[in-house]
Amino acid sequence: MKKNFLAVVAAGLMLAVNAPSIAVFAEEQPVFADVPSGHWAYGAVQQLAKAGIVSGDQGRFNGTYNITRYEMAVMVANAMTKLEQADASQKALIEKLAVEFNGDLNKLGARMDKVEKRVAKVEEKAKVNFYFDNRLEGVATSLGKGDGGAWLTNGDIKDSTQFMERIRLYLNVPVGDRWQWDARLVQAKWNLKSTTAESPRFDRFWLTGKNIAGGTVEMGKMMLYPGKGAFYGNTGDTEGIYYTKKLDKLTVRLANAHASSQNINLAEATYRPDKKTDFGVYALKNDFSDAVRDIDLRVINGAFEIPDSGGLALSFEAAKNYGEGAAYNGKTGYFVALQSRYKATNYMPALYTSMVNPNQVGDHGWGLSYRHMPSGVAGYANRGAFSWVPLTQDTGGSWQNTFDGVNAWRFDYVWVPWKNVQLTLTAENVKSIQNDWTNNNFQTTFNYFF
Repeated sequence: MKKNFLAVVAAGLMLAVNAPSIAVFAEEQPVFADVPSGHWAYGAVQQLAKAGIVSGDQGRFNGTYNITRYEMAVMVANAMTKLEQADASQKALIEKLAVEFNGDLNKLGARMDKVEKRVAKVEEKAKVNFYFDNRLEGVATSLGKGDGGAWLTNGDIKDSTQFMERIRLYLNVPVGDRWQWDARLVQAKWNLKSTTAESPRFDRFWLTGKNIAGGTVEMGKMMLYPGKGAFYGNTGDTEGIYYTKKLDKLTVRLANAHASSQNINLAEATYRPDKKTDFGVYALKNDFSDAVRDIDLRVINGAFEIPDSGGLALSFEAAKNYGEGAAYNGKTGYFVALQSRYKATNYMPALYTSMVNPNQVGDHGWGLSYRHMPSGVAGYANRGAFSWVPLTQDTGGSWQNTFDGVNAWRFDYVWVPWKNVQLTLTAENVKSIQNDWTNNNFQTTFNYFF
């Protein structure tokens, strides 16, 4: 009922500035007769008022002044919201009043429904949604200074234990009846043992239009994540335009964008025969520079729930690179995973973003994966495959190597100990294909959503 009272106030303000609507709305008002002065309800409400169950001027409840059945129904409805405060005799009195004024309560409910619908239309026009994701992460690796294992330089990981923190603010606002504006503000401190940090910035901002040319159009700076993301899941976002068309069980997506001053062209198709199965293919081209044409991918992927397994799911992605030069052309790689549920199979590996429901305390999930990532299968230094954590720094300010020229096992476990709090435990065994090093790394991550 508190919600109903707020709705009445809001509707009153709305109607005060919307005169043409007043007459129409007034015609819909139900007629409430007076409650006779000798009616037993006055004494009943007076008792509840003295007990603090009903608030208001107690002088009005003694029957000297008649009140309408509408006013009485409002007081009864208010009392019904405070049943937990009432003793047995007071509860019996409230129930008796509810029976007596049942018809009036029903009219009041219908009236409030109409008011709330009108208020909802006003609220919808100015609705801004936002939420925060605060992340705290600690990483420990078996490789330290002098052991190698760093990305790009093949140098040393800066420290065997590191810590990072990050906060993201997500915003979205409806724009008319077809478009929506989204943005993400991010600030991160990658390693408390170094000076590497990011200033707060909007790293994504884009418009999404529905029912545009028979499909969905996205325009702006945003993430491009085709297939399962194993070979082009780079979160260094792109600027451009994406078009998605759904045809029953088949979804087609086309993209023309820019990243690092180079064009990205994508054509992708995904087939979903049922809710727990998907198969996809895509072709993507993205040059590293005018002189280095390193990514020209042909990729297949899929996922399905294993029958009679209690919900377990298998997922995979395999790629061949047709980029120019011996460092890229003909290179192949693959990724396979066993996961606790089909829901998380849209990512390789099954990252925390889809593994569990953060609003459901006790929810948990896991993923066991293996990846074969020869250097060059995802472009220069496998730059396209940079889509998974842990993130640690090497002495050159880059990351530890978990994706370029490696074979790796990975296990993720995600648990929701408290509402809107996720704990992720990750363990990886990463072996270099060409160099003589093995890195065992462990990660603990807390994500807070609010």
